[in-house]
Amino acid sequence: MNKRKFPGWATALIIILVIVLAAGISVVGPYNTMVGYDEQVTTAQSNIQTQLQSRLDKINELMPAVQGAMNQEDDIYKDIAALRSNTPGISMDADGNMTIENNASLQDLENADAASSQMLRDINVAVEAYPELKSTDLMKDFMTSVEGIENRISYAREQYNEDVQEYNVYIRSFPHNIAAGLFGFSQKDKFEASTAAQNAPTVKFD
Repeated sequence: MNKRKFPGWATALIIILVIVLAAGISVVGPYNTMVGYDEQVTTAQSNIQTQLQSRLDKINELMPAVQGAMNQEDDIYKDIAALRSNTPGISMDADGNMTIENNASLQDLENADAASSQMLRDINVAVEAYPELKSTDLMKDFMTSVEGIENRISYAREQYNEDVQEYNVYIRSFPHNIAAGLFGFSQKDKFEASTAAQNAPTVKFD
């Protein structure tokens, strides 16, 4: 009885399929991991935006009282007005309320962080220059809220940078860098807070 020979082309095809399957498995794992890290970074950036918006919300609440007390020719008043209307990534409605744009880039968030930090410092100067602001319940609530907000912003920035570092290290490591190149995963920038923004601004009543 003659044994049927397995065709050579079939053997070659099986070998090729095994190699392709192995290569696919070796890529799928890193790809899924990179997607997870990428989503982690996206969430961390969203958290920064949320906390920066909380800072702006408190400034929005306070601004009518600040504007009502200040001389509109005052340099501090002008500086605050300029920051509110001319900061990339921040839009201002007809009532003067500031909002970080939904599609804000990382650079926009850095600009919003620096600008709103400076606004807080200018408000602090205004409080010293216009003592009548100190006694308002709105200002007292503002002072209490700012401290917690600044702590959350600081944490959100740190968490974002940690997530970016984890992502960048992973996609640069061999053999993950091969899969990263195939699927278009590139390095991400860390959040660079300005020198002023790194030191949490406070509003003092001394």
